[in-house]
Amino acid sequence: MNLITTTDTSSRRVAAVGMYDGVHEGHRYLIDFLCLEGRHRGLRPAVVTFSRHPLSVLRPDEAPRLLTTLRDRVEQLSAAGAEDVILLSFSDALRRMSAEEFIKTLRREFAIDALVVGFNNNLGHDRVSSAEKFREIGERTGVEVIMAPEFAPKEIEGGISSSAIRRALLEGRPEVAARLLGHPFAVEGKVVRGNHLGASLGFPTANVSLVDPALILPATGAYAAYVTTPDGIRRPAMVNIGFRPTVAQTMPEAEKAPGVLSVEAHIIDYAGYLYDDNVKIEFVGRLRGERKFKSTSELASQLASDREAARKVLS
Repeated sequence: MNLITTTDTSSRRVAAVGMYDGVHEGHRYLIDFLCLEGRHRGLRPAVVTFSRHPLSVLRPDEAPRLLTTLRDRVEQLSAAGAEDVILLSFSDALRRMSAEEFIKTLRREFAIDALVVGFNNNLGHDRVSSAEKFREIGERTGVEVIMAPEFAPKEIEGGISSSAIRRALLEGRPEVAARLLGHPFAVEGKVVRGNHLGASLGFPTANVSLVDPALILPATGAYAAYVTTPDGIRRPAMVNIGFRPTVAQTMPEAEKAPGVLSVEAHIIDYAGYLYDDNVKIEFVGRLRGERKFKSTSELASQLASDREAARKVLS
């Protein structure tokens, strides 16, 4: 895979433009189609994507939490078949371009001779989206426009989109997100030191600080999950996302940090040392919502139940 961040006309290309957040099943279908069209025309298949979400420039208050880090997105686009990933910075100058100006720029700076337009795509500040308009622009710019068929599997109600995946996660339904993604939703982070309460209750946890704070997290609660440790082994776990209401009530007032969301993973039957190492968490199923318990002993009893429930889900 060739990552391109500056002008490159070394190959004639066919490209598709998008954010590709999550690189879900619909994205991979589009890239398969892109590669097929590239082979027919003798053009190198490329995807054009952005280093940050366009809404972070256009309407920052509406910019969504992301499903993947930039690094993972680029790697997944390559794995899906893109031979070139053209990475653009979504700047004010780019924001002001019309669809026609943008397509002219792609042809001039990246030798894009054909453009695959996916279902529900729109480009430019004029938000061109119709096949007719795209083809008119293609005739004027010398770029062949190829309309991709819609990917709408019957078994998935409502279609596949990054927004639908985010919605499923925020509703605490990681199994739905996994079906749309084609794999479990995952986050990566560094294991940092906590207050060791879990260990004192018999449930040592890895407190995970996300590598990218812009990433989305599932709804608060307890989850069955897999944690991949630094040795590369994927291990069963239960993971809690939340504000630790039971722990907070036991802490001195000066140590409380209200509103701080934590991610804590208890890796089942594992006793390795993980501090300062990175781990990957794959969410499989939600066990329950976040609750405040009357005491730490009641919390310990619930954690024991959660662990058994996680074993069943993961078995």
